[in-house]
Amino acid sequence: MTRVAATSEFGAEDAPKTIAESVYRRLRSDIIWGVLPPGAPLRSDDLRKRYDAGISPLREALSRLASERLVTSSGQRGFRVATIGADSVVDIMETRLVIECAALKRSIEIGDVAWETRIVAAHHALSRIPFPTSQGVEAEVWTAHHKTFHMALLSACQSEWQIYLASLLFDQAERFRVLRAVKTATSGSSRDPAKEHQQIVDAVLNRDVENSIAALQMHYRATMDMALEALQPEGEDT
Repeated sequence: MTRVAATSEFGAEDAPKTIAESVYRRLRSDIIWGVLPPGAPLRSDDLRKRYDAGISPLREALSRLASERLVTSSGQRGFRVATIGADSVVDIMETRLVIECAALKRSIEIGDVAWETRIVAAHHALSRIPFPTSQGVEAEVWTAHHKTFHMALLSACQSEWQIYLASLLFDQAERFRVLRAVKTATSGSSRDPAKEHQQIVDAVLNRDVENSIAALQMHYRATMDMALEALQPEGEDT
């Protein structure tokens, strides 16, 4: 199967335009893929050396990440990578489903041929990229295409707030993917995300609201269950 090159859709026009934007992207990627683990302190001196940046762009990047709740700030203690707990995993996934199921239902009801075309194109592009198991360019490209696919499903809902909230929650949930990757690498998994995506597309293009929502719920809850399993202490039964 032909693979999409890592740089195919991320050319010069998508390159960061400022140092702060570049630092933000690199920090964000390191947080999402666990290079900077949950709860890790984000000390200015360490960050300046790691990202070769000054205080101003670093603080701008950290403030932006804090607004997305990927980073936390507590007075004199400074910034830390936001923690991941079982409660937040469940809360984020269930909230995603409330918002996305409503947006998907509305999109199926009123979406036109252009909407269907966006879904087919986004799914095709995603299907040509291997699932990543570590941080890096390939992981960033897969994540971007994965988000494009899921947002395309909702893009006909005509609700700016549903799209905005779905986007924020999507980014939060991407952090769980590194937990899934680690669990899969160490214990194996019979899960097939590509098959899950295909089931969603088939149901959506058939304008089958019930099966579309069921496929989306199964897809997200499978990720949630694997993240919860990965959070279990070593040796503890799930």
